[in-house]
Amino acid sequence: MRQDHRPYLIKKLSGQLNRLYTERFLFPHFDHVGVGARVTNPRYFDVHGPRIRLGDHIHMMATRDNQVRFSVWTDGERSGSISLGDYSIILPGARISSACGVVLGKNCMMASNSYITDADWHDIYNRSSAPGGSGSVVLEDNVWLGDSVIVTKGVRIGCNSVAGAGAVVADDVPPNVVVAGNPARVVKELDPDRDFVTRATLFEGAVPYENFIDAFDREVLGENTVGRWIQSMILPGRDS
Repeated sequence: MRQDHRPYLIKKLSGQLNRLYTERFLFPHFDHVGVGARVTNPRYFDVHGPRIRLGDHIHMMATRDNQVRFSVWTDGERSGSISLGDYSIILPGARISSACGVVLGKNCMMASNSYITDADWHDIYNRSSAPGGSGSVVLEDNVWLGDSVIVTKGVRIGCNSVAGAGAVVADDVPPNVVVAGNPARVVKELDPDRDFVTRATLFEGAVPYENFIDAFDREVLGENTVGRWIQSMILPGRDS
């Protein structure tokens, strides 16, 4: 669809149903959910295991063909955990698997198909054994993982750093750099004296975020009609 033809009230009702589904069927799988969490397409989330915590104002999105997966290993000896910091965003296809501990700081961004794992999941020599070697993973505040980035066990990524699309991050990354490649290497240094505009700024304005989004939808969708919406679904055209 080239544009959203839904009337404002239809989109608002859809959002309310989405929130009801999220609160009834998805949030109970987490040990903690902070205030203001927003989930798009909660039916396409796959959550396994305990000790998964969400901070405040986290946004997560999934699609039917690109599910979001959180998996925590527990066998009585080693137990994983996943903690997402305030204002973080998780995009379709992102995955986090933990056998000992994965922590994302505030304002972290996981682009589509990015993957964080803190274990090998099989021993190198005894491949009937799981989870194999492991080491906690930490993303400090305001880290951005690009599309299809892989972060492996034992890695710490410093604050404000970026992993470019497709990077395989197998070693620690210092703060304020951009890394790329396989294995990931520093390709650019960021200026730590410049101000970083983080996702937290979306929630620090005079207008609450929910009110801002509602006003935006009213403006963009206000002239849409039910008839035009139905026509766009059954007889789509170049303006649909």
